[in-house]
Amino acid sequence: MKRSEIKKKHSKQNRKFTISFAFVCVAVVAIILLSLLNANMNTDGIVDTEIAKRYTYEENITAASDIVRKETLLSYDGSKVLYYTVQDGDIVSAGSEVALVFANETDALNYNRINEINKQIKILEELNTSYENINTDFSAVDKQIELNLKNMISAVNSNSTVQINTCADNLVYSINQRQVITGAVSGFSEQIALLREEARACQQQGGTYIDSITTDVGGYFVASADGYEGLIDYNTVTELTVDDMKKLNPTTVSDNTIGKIVSGLNWYVVCKLSADDALTLSHSNVYPTLTFPNTTCTDIPADLASLNQASKQSDAVAVFRCNYMNTPISHLRNETVQITVNTYTGLRISKAALHDDFVEKAGSESGERQKVQGVYVKHGNQLDFKEVSILYAGADFVIVDEQPAEGILVSGETLKLNDEVVIRGEDLFEGKDVQ
Repeated sequence: MKRSEIKKKHSKQNRKFTISFAFVCVAVVAIILLSLLNANMNTDGIVDTEIAKRYTYEENITAASDIVRKETLLSYDGSKVLYYTVQDGDIVSAGSEVALVFANETDALNYNRINEINKQIKILEELNTSYENINTDFSAVDKQIELNLKNMISAVNSNSTVQINTCADNLVYSINQRQVITGAVSGFSEQIALLREEARACQQQGGTYIDSITTDVGGYFVASADGYEGLIDYNTVTELTVDDMKKLNPTTVSDNTIGKIVSGLNWYVVCKLSADDALTLSHSNVYPTLTFPNTTCTDIPADLASLNQASKQSDAVAVFRCNYMNTPISHLRNETVQITVNTYTGLRISKAALHDDFVEKAGSESGERQKVQGVYVKHGNQLDFKEVSILYAGADFVIVDEQPAEGILVSGETLKLNDEVVIRGEDLFEGKDVQ
């Protein structure tokens, strides 16, 4: 064999060896990298947790409602000018006056102004009478002014006309009292004389009424009507059906209607419910409370007077009885109502935390085990499985009973406040080591 052929043969062999060696090196490096990658990506022992916290959940039903009250319309046949002697929302007694009739608007305005003047004179006369006995320490009066101002703000927020007027009078009185104490004024005789002169002038211009309007029944006075008065019979409201509600149409309010009296101890909230909501209401674990979200009327205590339903699969009419009344409530009619039907207090956890596993029966001498629903709790670096009793299940959370009744739990032990509950992890089991 020639030298050139031998050299060529050795060159081919070296090239094959180099390529093979390169493949081997690449394979070794790839294996090492895959091993390292697998080691770093092994999340089997990693878990996400949350803390079990105490939580109260209120289960509500929202529906359209009609308010039914015992209402007596007040009317006046005539074209004269009316002046209400009671405020909208005032409580009146049977036989009391609610309005005066005037020949014209000027007489009504003069009458109103004379009343305002007399109120101011009364306040100033009281201050004049007690002037000599007023304590020179005005710190107490300053505190009274502050209190009257807070009461005034509260009355405005509650939209109570009666309270607003009373608080305004008290505030004016305390401010004037401070003026006397500090020496800003030496008395109010001059102001009283001027006010009396103004009252006489108003009287000369005309301020006498020609008739009065009284009410035969007592209750809350409301200076308006809406056409729903008497639409649902107050005495048979608890017998109302779904078909009855379909026929309800308000009547036109007569031009001679000047208001109404809301009387009777009880008033009713009527609403149509779906079959599912009716079932929820029938299994309520609390006395319902009513909230009207678009008003200031909230958390009104009630009881379910009737739940009228043709069948368990059909819509129903729920009638709630209430006996708490105030001015805003006396004006309710067609409102969205939120009905609190159940209240659950326990430990809130995510639904993702729930699993099935075996626990040992409490008091079992043979170590008998039974599969139950529960959660995995992280204690140190290990998992414990704890049985749970669910009070309420929401879309993505559950409320767990902290102290289930005897016999509810198979194991006799359950989740505790502030336990660290696993909500995400792989291949979970009792005693597993986790990070």
